[in-house]
Amino acid sequence: MPLEDNAGAGQPQRTNAAYAIPEDEISLRDLWEIIAKRKWLVILSMVVCLGLAAAYVSLATTVYESKAMVQIGKVAGQPLNNSLQLASALMNRYTLVNTEQANKQLPKLYAVTPDKADGSILTLEAQGRSPQEAQQYLQGVIQRLLAEDHQRYQQLVGVRQAQLKRLQTQYQHMRSAADIKIGKGQADSTSALLLLEQFRRTEALTHIQSAIANMENALAPNNTSPTAQTLSPRYDPIPIAPKRGLILVLAGLGGLMLGVFLALLQNAFRK
Repeated sequence: MPLEDNAGAGQPQRTNAAYAIPEDEISLRDLWEIIAKRKWLVILSMVVCLGLAAAYVSLATTVYESKAMVQIGKVAGQPLNNSLQLASALMNRYTLVNTEQANKQLPKLYAVTPDKADGSILTLEAQGRSPQEAQQYLQGVIQRLLAEDHQRYQQLVGVRQAQLKRLQTQYQHMRSAADIKIGKGQADSTSALLLLEQFRRTEALTHIQSAIANMENALAPNNTSPTAQTLSPRYDPIPIAPKRGLILVLAGLGGLMLGVFLALLQNAFRK
């Protein structure tokens, strides 16, 4: 009997120990009660964060963006400029050396990006304090680029056109000389030397004809074209910065989280 009493007495103790709730744990209901009691602290935190965010948004410089696209010219199928090198050169030309001043610079050339599908197409992005400022600044950058590339394009095309003209003149001279010699040779009996000479002249004329055809094909519009603006700088009235709505939403959420943290911290200190 004493053994049975001891066993019965020990069983409830083990059961209570298994289902006991630790004192340092807190339920969601307790958490809600703590926050509800200090709701004004949470609201005050949100108001302060929203106020700071609103002050920043009102004082920050509004930035607008304008985009345009340029097709790099080519001569005989070869581009006038390497797209990556041209993009780097443009950014270096229009970006200040001092990084801090470059970040504050407006208007400015923000980015020059080669197209992934076609490397000869560049997308230029400029930023300004107004849509008009960004658009006009980008138009000036593009006009200078087109003027410089047009000058180089004219030089390269001029060289190839001169080569084509020389080939055409040479062909005409050789053709005329061949016709005269053939006319004289008709009075004489055909000889092996005359046939050999005619064969050589015909082969030379064929070679020059092929060179002329290749040169004309290289100067055709599909292989030779100047740098052109394919998309004019657009006028976008929607600012890209600051993101007012996003900033205010993040400020509200941050204020809410800060208020909950302060409420829990205050409750812990009071305990």
